[in-house]
Amino acid sequence: MRNLLRAQALIALALLLLAPSVVPGRAGADDALATIKSRGSLIVGVKVDYPPFGYLRGDHNVGLEIDLLRLIARDLVGKPDAITFVPVEAANRFQFLNTDKVDFLFSTVTITDQRRAVVDFSAPYMKSGWQILTKRSDGTINDVADLKGKTVVVVPGTTGEAGVRRLAADASLLRLTQTSEALQALDQGRADAFAQDSALLVGIVNEDHTKYKIVGKSYDDAPIGAACRKGDSAPCDFISKEIEKFSRDGTLAKTYRKWLGVAASRFEP
Repeated sequence: MRNLLRAQALIALALLLLAPSVVPGRAGADDALATIKSRGSLIVGVKVDYPPFGYLRGDHNVGLEIDLLRLIARDLVGKPDAITFVPVEAANRFQFLNTDKVDFLFSTVTITDQRRAVVDFSAPYMKSGWQILTKRSDGTINDVADLKGKTVVVVPGTTGEAGVRRLAADASLLRLTQTSEALQALDQGRADAFAQDSALLVGIVNEDHTKYKIVGKSYDDAPIGAACRKGDSAPCDFISKEIEKFSRDGTLAKTYRKWLGVAASRFEP
């Protein structure tokens, strides 16, 4: 929980204090990859409260996505640590991308037709749907149909929020931007459930299986990929080739096993 609270503070700070030295900048369309190569480093929007994919361990960014990013940086600029990690959340990540604060997003962005209209995507490196998290002691919620009359935490701008609105219209939504806030609401009894990506919920339960549980099936399973500015897709094209290589040589499967163990195959693309 301490790391999640720290992550929340970092996201708030990033919104206010992105220094000019970490703003990518670009002269025109389709030059982000050239800018990265010229700079010799990547500036990437990542999650910092999303175990096991992108989160903080002390002051260090870690997770499955972070490991993949280091491999991509190694192949692109020759240095796996040549990355500035910019913390983003679902509600602000596209703003960060489209105002040139990051080169691209590597932050569990679900690929949808609606989003394809405004950003370009790489080939998927993950797949996931959304599910429901409850306290382990709660026996009243077993699937989405049981959310009627319940208070459900959702993160604005996520597929979980859209799914609950569609499938549980009688639920009361508590819209919070941070995972730490969602878990606090559950712990304090201000909410009955948390609807979010299955991948995140698996990470939460893996960290504390005595406190929380996942109930019901996975809804709206969809691919997840890197997101690039519309018309400036060269970084995503490079990432697509990297993902293909990692899939072929076993790197992707190995990375998934490292972070997800027996659940790995469920989220591999």
